[in-house]
Amino acid sequence: MQYMRDTLNFAPSKRAFQTQFKRWDFPSKRKPAHRNEDLVDRVRELWEANYSQRNMLAVLHEEGHDIKERELMRLRAKHRWLMRIPNGAKQTPADEEEASLEAQLIAATQDDTTLDESAQPIQSTPTTRPVSADEPPEDFVQQQKERLEQLKAVSDDRLKHKKRRRRTKGYAGLPADPPGPPRFPSETTLEESREILALNVKQYRAIRDQFQSICEEEQILQKTVAGADKWQTVKNRLVSENNLLQDVFSKDTGDAEATQKKELALDVICTDVTKRLRTMGRRLTILESKNVLAINPEQGRQIRGRFYDILMSTHYTSKIEMGPEKWQELKDGLIASEPLLQQILAPGEEDPQHEKKKSALELICRDVMKRVRDDRAKKKGTFRKSLPQTEIQPEDQADESTFNGAYAPSLPANPFSEIAAAAQNAGADYSDLQIDPNLLQVADDLGSPQASTMTPVYIRPHPKSTLYNNTKMWLGSLSSRSVGELHAMLANKYPNAKPARIDGIEKDTSGEISYLIEEDEELDAYLDHVQGRKATFVVLLLAKA
Repeated sequence: MQYMRDTLNFAPSKRAFQTQFKRWDFPSKRKPAHRNEDLVDRVRELWEANYSQRNMLAVLHEEGHDIKERELMRLRAKHRWLMRIPNGAKQTPADEEEASLEAQLIAATQDDTTLDESAQPIQSTPTTRPVSADEPPEDFVQQQKERLEQLKAVSDDRLKHKKRRRRTKGYAGLPADPPGPPRFPSETTLEESREILALNVKQYRAIRDQFQSICEEEQILQKTVAGADKWQTVKNRLVSENNLLQDVFSKDTGDAEATQKKELALDVICTDVTKRLRTMGRRLTILESKNVLAINPEQGRQIRGRFYDILMSTHYTSKIEMGPEKWQELKDGLIASEPLLQQILAPGEEDPQHEKKKSALELICRDVMKRVRDDRAKKKGTFRKSLPQTEIQPEDQADESTFNGAYAPSLPANPFSEIAAAAQNAGADYSDLQIDPNLLQVADDLGSPQASTMTPVYIRPHPKSTLYNNTKMWLGSLSSRSVGELHAMLANKYPNAKPARIDGIEKDTSGEISYLIEEDEELDAYLDHVQGRKATFVVLLLAKA
C-alpha cells in the first residue's frame, strides 16, 4: 500500500486488500490465541497456579507470547478459566480493575458470547449463596449466652489481675473496658500515641514508612534484639530527619512528664513498625494457601462452598463463639466430605509440608467463616454499620483516597451479633463494636484525618551522582504534582548540584522498577500508580557548571 502511494500516486483501500488476500487464501497475519496449543496449555498452567489476569499477561509477555489483554480474556472465557477476587482487605485500584475483568469473564461465560473490544468494565457482583432464614433454636441461644458470660468472666478476671491489656473497643461480643488512662506503658494504644504526638493519619503513616526504611537500612527487626543503645539511636535519627517530630519534641521541653509521654508514644509506634516488619513475610494469603494445597481456582471454590454449607447448617459465626473443639470438629467434617482434601493431607506427618498445608486450610476456613458472618450481618441489616460520630467540619476531613494504604480503617461485623440479639431480645446491640487493636496488634481505624494536600515523597541520590552520593534518603513533600516544584525542592536540599535525571521507583518481588520523570504528566501518572504506597525518587546529581 505504501509502495502504491509513493510510486503510483494511488491510495488503495486496506479493507479491499484484506478481502483480496482472503480470496487468495493467504495465511492469517495473526494466529488466533485459541488455535495456539502451546499458548492455551500455558494459560491453563498459569490458571491452575492461581495467577491473576494481570500477572498472567506479564508472564506470557516475558515468555515471548504475543497476546493482548482482550485476547487473553476471550481465551479464559472460552475455557471457563475464572478466578475469584479475594475478599477482606481493601482493594487497590489494580484489584478493582482485576475484579471488573473477572466480572466480564463471568458474564461472557454465562451468556456464551465473546467479549466486545469496546465493552466497558462492568461492576463486579460477588456470587453469594442463599442465607438460611432459620433462627437459632432456644437451647442453642441459651448455650451461647452462657458461653458469652463465661468469656466475659474470664476476661474480667484477667483484667483484674493485669494479665491482659485493657480493651478500648469491643471484641468478639465483649464490651470495651471502662474508659481510663493506661495502667502501665504497654497499654498505650497506637491511636493514643498518635494523639499524644498530634499527628493526623497522613503524617502518622509517613512517619511509620520513614522508620520502616531506617529499620530496613539498619537491619533492625526487634527492639529487644537491637539493644537499648541502638534502638535509641534509630529513634533519635528518625526525629532528626523528620521536621514534624522535631517541632513536636521542641515544645514543652520544660515539662518532664509531657516529654516522657511523647517519648513513650513514639516508642509504641516504632515498636509496632518492627512487629509488622517481622510478620509481613510470614503470613499466608488466600492465594498462597491455594498454592500450598496445590488446588486450582475451581477446586478452591468447591472446598469453600462445601465449608460454607457446613457452617450455614449450624448457627455459629466465629471461632471464639464455638470454641476450638467445635471448630476442629467442623474442619474434620469438611475433610471427611472432600476426597480432594483427604488426598492432599493423606501423607500426614511424613509430609514436610503437612503443617503448612494445615495452616493453609485453616486460613481458607477462616475466610469462609468471615463470608458466613458477613452474609448473616447483611441479612440482619447490621453489615458494617458506621459508629455514631460527632459532626466533623469539612476542613478536618481528608480525601477518601488517602485510605488506600496498609492502615486503612475497617469495621468487621460482630461475630456475636445474632446470638446477642436473640438472647437479649433487642437489648444491648454489640454489632457496632470494633476489634480491639491491642488484642489484634493492628493500626486500623485511627480516627478522622485532617485535610492535607501534601504528598509525602522519599528522595535518595543515585550512587553514580558526582555530588552528595553518600547522602542518606530523606523525606519531603509536594503540594502540587509538578516537576518544577520537585526541582525546587531538590535545589533547596542540594544547592551545589543540578538533577540530571529523576526516576520514580516501584519495588517489585524481583527488585526495583524505575520510571523516568521529565514532565508533569509523567509525575502525576507515577504518583497515581503508587497511591497508598511509598513514592520514592532516585536523583542523579551532577555538579553545577
